[in-house]
Amino acid sequence: MTDNNLLRAVAERGSPAAERSQLQRFDWLQQALEIFVKEGIDAIRITRLANDLGVTRGSFYWHFRNREDLIDSLVAYWKDKNTAALTASVARASSLVDGIFRFFEICIDDALFDPRLDLALREWARRSPSIHQLVDDEDAARIEALCQFYRRFDYPMPQALIRARVLYYSQIGFYALGTRESLQTRLDYTEAYFEAFTGQHLTQQQSDDFRDYILANYGDY
Repeated sequence: MTDNNLLRAVAERGSPAAERSQLQRFDWLQQALEIFVKEGIDAIRITRLANDLGVTRGSFYWHFRNREDLIDSLVAYWKDKNTAALTASVARASSLVDGIFRFFEICIDDALFDPRLDLALREWARRSPSIHQLVDDEDAARIEALCQFYRRFDYPMPQALIRARVLYYSQIGFYALGTRESLQTRLDYTEAYFEAFTGQHLTQQQSDDFRDYILANYGDY
């Protein structure tokens, strides 16, 4: 799910001092993002974007230097949305339970972490060495954030790193495999997941509170 406020903020970083058409940089970027997550990087073409938006190709160049400028903005949005969501989830944690639950929440809420966007970048990385390196760097930053989270709550190295990898890779694999299960089913596994990722046990109250919070905010799907 697109975070329009964040996307607009990313778009405005490169906006000219005065807009010269009714469309703004944000509109082009939003349309490109939808094409990217559905069809991949090769489907993003200036002519197609202009046709979709009902304007001429020339309008594009009021807002972007070239196609690469647009693509750079898409990549910036991915980093600002997905990596920031993951790192912030554990950076704010007041306890081990709080951090794991915050991480679980971003995995549920695609307004916080967009798996379609992550998978689109990874598919592109298969054919682009530079994007592959970029994805590797972002993966490393995410794992490092999780590793530091574990270390804050007294997990020694290398245990903190390995737990961080297991937590992160399991969720990326969940997206990559296209696993489909109801929210209720996922919540039924909360205690087992928590034990697998931490080696510790939840109390019944902690499990119930998390279940109640998630169902109250996200319902079932």
